[in-house]
Amino acid sequence: MLVLLENSVRFKRNKYIVNLDTCHSNFYEQNMVLVILCALLLTTLSRCETIDQNNTVCSFNSKCRCWTDQDLRHVDCSNANMTDIPNFPPKTDILNINSNYIEVLQNNSFENLTKLLELDLSHNRLIRIESNAFIGLGKLQKLSLEANRLNYTKESFDTTVLNPLISLLVLNIKHQEILNILPGKMIRKLHYLRNLETDLVSSTEGVAFGKEFSSLAHLTLLKAGTCKLEMVNNNTFIYLPNLEIIHLSGCTLSQFGKGCIFCHLKNFKYLDISKIVCDFTSFKFLALDFKETRIKKINMSETFYNTAYPPFHMFDYLKNSGITEIYMNKNVFVGTHTGATGNIPSTLKTLDFSENFLTLVLFQMRDLLTLNLRQNQLGKMLEKGGYKTPGPIALQNVDLSQNGIHTLLFQVFDGHRNVQTMNLSNNALTDFTPDISEMVKLRFLDLSKNKIKKFSKVMTMQNISRIAKKTNLKIDLSKNILECSCASFTFIQWMHENQDSFYDILSYKCKTENGTIMVLNRLQHIVSMLKKECETYTVLIICISVAIITSLLILSGGLLYRYRWRLRYVYYMTRNRYKRYKQIVENNVYKYNAFISYADEESAFC
Repeated sequence: MLVLLENSVRFKRNKYIVNLDTCHSNFYEQNMVLVILCALLLTTLSRCETIDQNNTVCSFNSKCRCWTDQDLRHVDCSNANMTDIPNFPPKTDILNINSNYIEVLQNNSFENLTKLLELDLSHNRLIRIESNAFIGLGKLQKLSLEANRLNYTKESFDTTVLNPLISLLVLNIKHQEILNILPGKMIRKLHYLRNLETDLVSSTEGVAFGKEFSSLAHLTLLKAGTCKLEMVNNNTFIYLPNLEIIHLSGCTLSQFGKGCIFCHLKNFKYLDISKIVCDFTSFKFLALDFKETRIKKINMSETFYNTAYPPFHMFDYLKNSGITEIYMNKNVFVGTHTGATGNIPSTLKTLDFSENFLTLVLFQMRDLLTLNLRQNQLGKMLEKGGYKTPGPIALQNVDLSQNGIHTLLFQVFDGHRNVQTMNLSNNALTDFTPDISEMVKLRFLDLSKNKIKKFSKVMTMQNISRIAKKTNLKIDLSKNILECSCASFTFIQWMHENQDSFYDILSYKCKTENGTIMVLNRLQHIVSMLKKECETYTVLIICISVAIITSLLILSGGLLYRYRWRLRYVYYMTRNRYKRYKQIVENNVYKYNAFISYADEESAFC
């Protein structure tokens, strides 16, 4: 029976496909048991899919991996050393063939993949795509041809190649080996295209996109790959009026032109000009353009390489733009000429100046919610003053980590009534003494990686305990070596009583007077030990103090009694020196001189 079953069933790469001809030809020759077995096997195997359910080797090609995720069937043939396109199962939804050695996409390479949604051909060696290569991909939504060797010529990449992709939403064609301008004729029929990632080249007149691009009515995101722009002006994006997000990160940009650059983009939300190579003097024209531009977010990280002063004047230009986020981190800013920074736009909610060299800032930020000043050099400034003008603020999140802070001015956090997170980690604080009584909404205080030994002020501990009852405040004191001694007993005992307020308290370490490092995973034991030691020392100190005072009193009394007459003599001599009778000095002339002497007991003689 096993032999008959083996003859009636064929296995192909772990996929069980029943040979129905064998089952039917032997139907009348085999016994009823075999019929039942065939029926059961057919019922079970009919549920098998062409693609394995788990992430396993694909049956059709051992170089690929197959799996199903959220009802989408994935095929991953990346890094498989492929030189041509194999046959794929028609039910494939997402196909990844990146990082191979494919040079040519031949006609009808994907004609059976009518249900394909995503195709990744990036990081191959494509030099030519035949005109009908994408036939059958009418449902494709995402195509990546990034990092190939395509040239936008008829021989390499005909303008009609992409026409079958009528459902395409995302096209990534950036970082080609040869820098070319993407022809508008090539993508003008991709009417539903939303995201375009391409290399950018502009002329000296600023033209980068021709009139054909105006047919892309749904295009909202543009991301530059290799990018060389001689000029960015009112001609650059004139035919892409629906853009909302523009990424120009890493572009070599000669200059910004005068006039309306982005102001015609009515739904403009995000501009990324990080890592561009642009002279600061040219940037002023872009800043002026913000007067007429509606924009939500600007990224200028690693943008300014030749100026030490941030473009704070830009704040005034953005006051009517609706701006909500500005990122100017990783530049070379050191501060301002006077320390004043101008008025931050009332709509701005996030401001990031991290990883600069700022030594002095003073923000007027009534409505700002998040301020990131991490990794600057504001330590000396914060010893003497704050980073904001007087008055209440809406600030909720502050990052002052890595600023070389040794101590903080007592009033540095005045007006911080709405702050919820405060990051002071990676500084050189030895104590925490500022007034936080107003920070009644504080939820997380990060003091990790400092040099804090204890909180010396009882008021600080009382304020923290009071706030913690309302907000469930958490404090991070990890990576500090605390002090376990009688001098810090009040602080250690307070920590024990408020353990729930400390983040990961069991990992904290403290140092005893003899130099021993202890982990606070047995805090109760440490408190009891310190209490016993400190009480013993207290009694001893009191006894010694009383003995010393008593001895000094006895010694002083004995000396005073022994030298009492000498001391009395010194007293009267001193008194006589300063209270001697003095001659009356008068200018009157008298006729007679007389000396009168009398005694009280003979006063009745007169």
